[in-house]
Amino acid sequence: MIRSAHREEAAAVSELAFRSKSHWPYTPEQLEVFRLELTISQAQLIEKRGHVFEGQGELLGFYTLAVLNESDVELEHIFVEPEALGRGIGSQLFDHACETARDSGAKVLVIQSDPNAAGFYHTLGATLVREIPSSIPGGSIPYFTYPLASPAEA
Repeated sequence: MIRSAHREEAAAVSELAFRSKSHWPYTPEQLEVFRLELTISQAQLIEKRGHVFEGQGELLGFYTLAVLNESDVELEHIFVEPEALGRGIGSQLFDHACETARDSGAKVLVIQSDPNAAGFYHTLGATLVREIPSSIPGGSIPYFTYPLASPAEA
């Protein structure tokens, strides 16, 4: 079940994000750089329309959206518990995020992806626009866009 996040869940989703990021082959030093980026305050969780995927009473994933302008919304966070990967939770969260963004009037979803997750977004139909600098010195990350036109508009 996907539902709106509760502000009291900010610490839990932050830790979930860190566990999920730790699934990839990053060094402990690199993970510490990411820790601040993955820490979501109570206010941010609500402001960025956080939603969680809950299964059998456990948080298994979440996403947040950041409004960039009238037409663009960024999928700022989307993370799934490592042991729940491969069950379609990420795809369900992505679809729900698109619907939420579309309902708010957005036309384009912007995604600054972890390089390890680029294949996931490519498979979902996102378009790689360019590489942008990473918070890891010397690194880069994929920058994708995904059109949010409703089927009637497409």
